Amino acid sequence: MGGDPPVGRLQMNASPDSIGDLLRRFYAVYGMPGEGPPPGFDVTQIVGGESMPEKDRDVLVKAMGDQALVRQFTMCRQVLENLATRLTTDELMRELSSIASHSDQEFDEMLGGVLWFSLASSLDQRRDGIPATPFDEHFQIPLPVKIKLTVEGSLVLRLYVSLVYMREGVLSSRIAHGARSGKPCCGRVSKLLNSDYVRRIRNALSHGSFSSCVAGITFRDDNGVIVATPGFLSWLCMWLMLIQLQGLSAVSREKNVAQPDGPANGSQPLRSD
Repeated sequence: MGGDPPVGRLQMNASPDSIGDLLRRFYAVYGMPGEGPPPGFDVTQIVGGESMPEKDRDVLVKAMGDQALVRQFTMCRQVLENLATRLTTDELMRELSSIASHSDQEFDEMLGGVLWFSLASSLDQRRDGIPATPFDEHFQIPLPVKIKLTVEGSLVLRLYVSLVYMREGVLSSRIAHGARSGKPCCGRVSKLLNSDYVRRIRNALSHGSFSSCVAGITFRDDNGVIVATPGFLSWLCMWLMLIQLQGLSAVSREKNVAQPDGPANGSQPLRSD
C-alpha cells in the first residue's frame, strides 16, 4: 500500500547478491586472480542474506575504503612480483654465501626455521580432498568451515615462523647485511620484510591480534585492521619459504652439508656428511 518500502528491501532489490558483490569487490582489490566467487555466482541465494556477520561486512567495506592500506598492499604485491623471478634462481643464495659466518650455530638455527615452516605447511592434510584433523572422531565440523579453518591455521603458523621467529635470527641479519652492502636481491627481500603491509602482519602475529573472517584473516594493530585473503597469504608464504631455503643453502655451503639439486627445491632432505 502507501508509504516507502523498508531500506533493507530497497538494498536487496538493488543488489540481489549483496554478499557476492561485496566479496567480489573486496577480492578485486586484495585477492589473487581467480580468488573469490566468480561473476554470476549468487552467494546470497546459497548462504542466505543474513549469513555474513555485520562485523565482517563492516571490516571489508572499511578495508576497501582505506586508501593507505590499499597503497601498502599494492607496494607489497609489487615487491613480491619483482622478487618472483629472482627467487627462482640462485641469486639470493650467492649473495648470502658471500657474507661471512659469525657463528657455528647458524646452520642449526636456519634448519630449525625451515623444518618448522614445513611442518606448519603439512598441517593442511587432505583425505579425498577433505581436511584431516585430530578432532574428526569427536566433532562434526561443517565442511566449508573445516576447510577454511584448516587452510588459515596452516597459514598463520607459517607466517609466524617466517615473520616472527626468523625476524631477529641469522637469515634476517644476513639479509640486512647484504642490503647495506648494496646486494640487489638482498635489498629487495629486505624491502619486502620491512614493508608496511608485512610489518603490520608481523606485529599482529607477535601480539596475537588476529582472527578469522569471511574473506580471510584479519590482523589488527595500532593503525587499524588488515584483511588478508588466503590466496595472497599463500603466495606470500611460498616466497618466504624460498627465501628461507636459499638462506639455508648458503649456510650449508659453508658447513659442507649436502644440498638439494636446485636452490628452490625443498623436497629433498638436507643431511650432514
